[in-house]
Amino acid sequence: MTLDPLTLHVASAILALATGAILYALPRKGNAWHRRLGILSAFGLFVTGATGLMLYGLTGGFNFLHILSLVTLVAVCVGTFALWRWRRTRNPAWLITHYRSMSGAYTGLLIALALRVLPTIFGGTMREMIFPATIVLLILTQGGMQLLDRLIWRPTYGGTAKPVKRQA
Repeated sequence: MTLDPLTLHVASAILALATGAILYALPRKGNAWHRRLGILSAFGLFVTGATGLMLYGLTGGFNFLHILSLVTLVAVCVGTFALWRWRRTRNPAWLITHYRSMSGAYTGLLIALALRVLPTIFGGTMREMIFPATIVLLILTQGGMQLLDRLIWRPTYGGTAKPVKRQA
């Protein structure tokens, strides 16, 4: 049995959507559940972005969704690198970069989903929906993240963290 890019793309997107939603709902960040689900979510986002670049037959060529796939790949790589740097240095700026990059990649996934679903629900073409869907989803997801930050959980970044000295 071979997996075509579309099947792999949809399966990894569903994985990323489900695990990302659970990650946002977790009250505590950094525990074992957050790490395990984060690995699954990052893997799902990465595979979704990579396979999204291979899907030309559905759209007839390079379009906005392919750019979104590239942005998702970059955001997941930056978020993973920032987490690795934070573990080495305990510098809070790296943790904030990780948080922003991963939430941005998840937002991109929601925008791509909306651009595929909204034309089916409301009629019209994807080109007509790009601008309104992107604006609405950016406001909803990033505004929702700000509300979660302020009302439900407040991530703590450890104040003034000092770099960890590595022993040889």
